[in-house]
Amino acid sequence: MNIRTYKTYFYLKRALTYISLLFVSISITNAQDIPTKGVPALRNFTPSEYKNKGKVWSIDTAPNGIVYFASDKGLLEYDGRTWKSFSGSDGITRSVYVASDSVIYTGSDLDFGIWTKDKYQSLEYRSLYPFKEDLNTLNEEFWDIHSVNESILFISSDNIYVYKDNNLTKIPAPNQIVNSFKVDNEIYFIDEKEGLYKLNNLSPEHLFHLNEKINLEIAGLYNDEKGLVIVTNQNGLYRFASNTLTQVQSPLSENLKVANVFSLEQIDSSYIAFGTILDGLFIADMSGNIVHHINKNKGIQNNTILSLNYSESGRLWLGMDYGVSFLDLNSAFTFFYDFSGEFGTGYTAVIKKNTFYLGSNQGLYKIKWEDLNNRSDFNEFGLVPGTEGQVWTLKTLFDQTWMGHDRGLFVISDDGIKSISNKTGYWDVQPYKEFLLAGTYNGISIFNKSDGDWQFMKQMDLFIGSCNQVIIEGENTLWVNIPNYGIIKAVLNEDLYPEERKTFFSEEFKGEDYFLVQNENGIQVQTGTQSYSYDSDEDKFIEDSSTEFKPESESILLRNAQSVQLNDNFEFYPVYNGFALKDLRIGSKKSKSSYKLVFRSIKAFNNEDHISVHNGSEIPYTHNNLIIESIVPNQELVLYQFKLDGSDIWSEWTPDNEFELVDLSHGSHELNVRAKLNGVIISSKKFIFSVATPWYLTIYALLLYLVALFFLIYAFYKWRQSSLKKLKKDLLIKQQANLREQAERYNRRLKRVEDENLRLEFDQVKAQLKNKTIELATKAKENEEINKVLQELKVKFEKLEQNPNSLKSRMKEIQNIIESHLSIEDNTFEIQMDELHQQFFENLRNGYPELTNYDLRLCAYIKLGFNSKEIANMLNIMPSSIYISRSRLRKKLNLSSDADLNSFLNTI
Repeated sequence: MNIRTYKTYFYLKRALTYISLLFVSISITNAQDIPTKGVPALRNFTPSEYKNKGKVWSIDTAPNGIVYFASDKGLLEYDGRTWKSFSGSDGITRSVYVASDSVIYTGSDLDFGIWTKDKYQSLEYRSLYPFKEDLNTLNEEFWDIHSVNESILFISSDNIYVYKDNNLTKIPAPNQIVNSFKVDNEIYFIDEKEGLYKLNNLSPEHLFHLNEKINLEIAGLYNDEKGLVIVTNQNGLYRFASNTLTQVQSPLSENLKVANVFSLEQIDSSYIAFGTILDGLFIADMSGNIVHHINKNKGIQNNTILSLNYSESGRLWLGMDYGVSFLDLNSAFTFFYDFSGEFGTGYTAVIKKNTFYLGSNQGLYKIKWEDLNNRSDFNEFGLVPGTEGQVWTLKTLFDQTWMGHDRGLFVISDDGIKSISNKTGYWDVQPYKEFLLAGTYNGISIFNKSDGDWQFMKQMDLFIGSCNQVIIEGENTLWVNIPNYGIIKAVLNEDLYPEERKTFFSEEFKGEDYFLVQNENGIQVQTGTQSYSYDSDEDKFIEDSSTEFKPESESILLRNAQSVQLNDNFEFYPVYNGFALKDLRIGSKKSKSSYKLVFRSIKAFNNEDHISVHNGSEIPYTHNNLIIESIVPNQELVLYQFKLDGSDIWSEWTPDNEFELVDLSHGSHELNVRAKLNGVIISSKKFIFSVATPWYLTIYALLLYLVALFFLIYAFYKWRQSSLKKLKKDLLIKQQANLREQAERYNRRLKRVEDENLRLEFDQVKAQLKNKTIELATKAKENEEINKVLQELKVKFEKLEQNPNSLKSRMKEIQNIIESHLSIEDNTFEIQMDELHQQFFENLRNGYPELTNYDLRLCAYIKLGFNSKEIANMLNIMPSSIYISRSRLRKKLNLSSDADLNSFLNTI
């Protein structure tokens, strides 16, 4: 059938080949080496995973690693975690070309256009097709898009549209274009009648006619060192050189004839991938040697490959009749899955004399090492007779290959196997000096060599239970792993007796499925999540906090199984339903700068809704919480961390690529996010944004606050004035009332004082009057007495004059009169004191009736303030007598000997 008939048959049974050879635009300096044994790491996606968008007709990868797919129902995008779909034109999307991280071109039925990313990283579509109004007369379908010399070419069966600088130029087809290709920046197309053309400065240049030869349906083109290679659908390979078309004779060409090629993709400068209709994928080197043949028997979902794309990350994407897959050609791992029940699940392996021995759950299998490749449909493993059952270990020890089996311990030879012990269950074997230690389902068995044959010697003491790992460290240190119990360390003496035993219980290790590892760092324990190193000084295992331990190929590693070093170039890994090989010579040649961290989504949110934001956005303060989704597209086992603003502290490394920032303060912020792969920081990116000032802190709010403050101050001032005026009035009234009250009090007090003064003055006057009266009376009395004495004396002297002879008798009389007057007790002072201090003497007499007149007179002198000497002079006595009188007076007054009489008497 011709190509047009086939297209009608295959989607709605009709399709065109999409080929985009990115050799020039994404070539790497050194050619990519890919492992050749086993299937490269493969991942399948069912249509339900990519939102049931139908078949994928074209695939392309952006420089940042995001992959885009042209599908039946629109454009698909995959970043390694999330599938997104976009609807542009109404027709089926047939082709896609990614010009940059933010510009994508698609072609579809009756339309082609451009997708651009806005500042929110969302794709927006704009049609470039100029004839939409003429769709009733046109029926163009755009299966191919190519770029050349800054121009974008949209190719249909009728025309080539050249888009450059926002201008569109149409180049009509000679007759009808059935396919087009880009090879080393050259554009070729196939005309239905005229054959192969090359665009030379956008002018068609004819190369050869198809009709002159056999009916070739061309599926793709590529260059090798000998010229242009023509890949046909059903006729194999041809070469066009020196204007001559010749058929290529090679096993690859013969295989492609049968498989029916439909799509083509160049892998760097070293390999070509062929997608076929009937037999899956072929990968060949530039010399035509098949490196990989991968079909449904080896893991892909469908044998019909509609589209291919090789990305810079090393992934080869396959768009199939059912589903999408990718092969990680950048990985050193390849896989052998037993989809047909050929050999089961591999647990261990060994290479002996160029023969690969595989120990599986079904038995021991072998195959020639050079035959263990991925060129054929199947790898033909042969079961070694008598080994049916579970094989646990294969090791080469003492120049012999040992097999630990569920049914015993065996030595493998070219002729078969030889039983050493038929005891059930041998997990592990380990050489120790001239002995062989074997971990079994129950303890450790010891073997030695006797007469050239290995014989069971004894069971090691003190070990019971399932010993699935036995390791010898140094000269005589034994390590034994007993699952679900712990790890035992012991020292073997000369009799192979385990001394100095110490157990590290399983509860001490975080994670499940712990196992022992011996390497250049010593003894380690590794679990699914953590690594521990043995510290001999402290005699304990210490958690390696600085090591982010992740077992290689952890998602597929078989539980309780370990890798095995086969030789200098390959390592064996047990996996479920098969096994894996790691080519130690192959490493990723992708530089750190090739990985790009991208922000996929940034949303500001609150409790009610969320809004999309972009780099440089000002976020409303009401939405001052952020969710940031970042990713290194289409890379596995990437760890992420972030820091905000000028902080020197990064967050913890985490595989979660989504960060949440809550309750952000207003102002400018800078978020730094970085990613790490295999312990190396591979990319970082900044997101700068600001949180708007809340309305209550804006300039207008501050002005409002200022005005309000002014009015508040003014109101307070007026209120204060009013209050002060009222207060002043109240104070004045109160002051007046106080003054009146004070005046009244003063007047009353003045009156009292005046009354008191008047009374005192009256009393004083009265006392003075009394005193004067007493004095007067005293003087009068004295005068009267004097007068009486004088009168008597006068009479006597008159009588003496009359009778001088009576002088002697008269003189005697005069003397008696004078002495009588002198001896008369003078009570004048007492009379005066009694008059002046009537109340004082009355109080003393009433209070102290035993006081004599002398005592009263002494009290009066003391009250008047006379001292003892003065009182003694007045009384004409000695001062010592006064002192004695004072003491006696204190006793009569009931006072202490040191009491002050003056103070006391003034209180009476």
